[in-house]
Amino acid sequence: MKTNKVIFLLDMDAFFAACHIATDQSLADKNVIVATPNNKSIISTASYNARKFGVRAGMPVFKARELCPNLTIVNSDFSLYIKFSHLVFDLISENFTDQIEVASVDECYIDVTNIWKKYGTVKKLAQQIQEKILKELNLSCSIGISTNKFLAKTCVNFNKPYGISQLLIEDVPKLLWPMPVKKMHMIGPATEKTLNINNIFTIYDLAHAKLEDIQLLLGKKGFLLWNWANGIGIDEVHVESNELKSIGNELTLNFPTNNNKEIEDILYELSLKVSDRSKKRYLKGRTITVVIKYRRQQGVVYNWQIHKKITTKQETIATPTDNPNVIFASARKSFYELWNGSEINLIGVRLWHLSDDIKRMMQISISDIVNDKYNNNNEIDMLVKELEAKFGAKTIFTGDKLLKYNKKNRAQSKYLKNDDVHLSNDSIIKKWNKK
Repeated sequence: MKTNKVIFLLDMDAFFAACHIATDQSLADKNVIVATPNNKSIISTASYNARKFGVRAGMPVFKARELCPNLTIVNSDFSLYIKFSHLVFDLISENFTDQIEVASVDECYIDVTNIWKKYGTVKKLAQQIQEKILKELNLSCSIGISTNKFLAKTCVNFNKPYGISQLLIEDVPKLLWPMPVKKMHMIGPATEKTLNINNIFTIYDLAHAKLEDIQLLLGKKGFLLWNWANGIGIDEVHVESNELKSIGNELTLNFPTNNNKEIEDILYELSLKVSDRSKKRYLKGRTITVVIKYRRQQGVVYNWQIHKKITTKQETIATPTDNPNVIFASARKSFYELWNGSEINLIGVRLWHLSDDIKRMMQISISDIVNDKYNNNNEIDMLVKELEAKFGAKTIFTGDKLLKYNKKNRAQSKYLKNDDVHLSNDSIIKKWNKK
């Protein structure tokens, strides 16, 4: 490597399916997909065995069954995915380096600049990380290597699964430029269409266009994409960005509804989930957002820009909260301000502008310490031991230990700058049936 920075992008292979296989080896040789077991549901992940038949994420189950009749369908289990995600990131942090930026539940950037020489070569370090994860967690990952995050992310897909790929700036003309623009990170169908209309079809076309023209077409995003097309990207791994930006829960409905009572029941259950998860992380938020997606009306031609669009409404309150009733009241208010009465097939609640509740917890005040009210730390230690003996270990913490413990507990739990969990209908339906 000629430059100072060496950046890895570690991407878990078919992660959701792999988590199920790792916990149930009877699935290892089967064509596994993760989806709700009905024909109209959408596949979230397909194992590599299933992909051999052309089965892909985002495909309806009925289409996958046409391609591969011998499918094994498993329900989503986000608690399982989060558990394995934590295990992967902790393994890297504890055995290799803590210079990690979590990009999503199944991928992270790793700055190995200061450690790779200990392993002989960059590739040998990548291999050791792969082998450690496979041996200890029974999960496969692929690693992209470069001098910046964009090139590392781009090349990780060159050699999947369980592959190691490298893309340096000098390789850009040969390996990057021939690719269609839709293969670039952050270029979706709308951006692709805009570029194609302006005769930009490949990354080469984008790299050789005038920067000012691309900025006129795409604004600030155009500046970023043009630089990426020329192999220029950020090489800083933001370890501090692993702190959560939001906590959210969403639910896709098997049967779309515009029934007020059903919608309010769902909003309340989602608010409870968000509240519970924020309390476990000692976090409170000031902004509550409600998220909805409308069902496509029968007979209306599908338009991805309309029918995949998420609509949101938010409210910012004066005092940070983790109270489920406060979250629900705000979400309910925003929902009725947003909703047009049509059937919805997705609804969610998110808590934003998070603050750390631990920093407001002071068992012993600063003035007490300054005034030497507690001259003997043994008295405090004895009290802690008595309470732990009665209620269990990790019941009582001093402030500094609690901050340290909770920082580690949260450090690698940021998924796309938030902690969103997509629920299955089952948990909600069970509660309705009990009523």
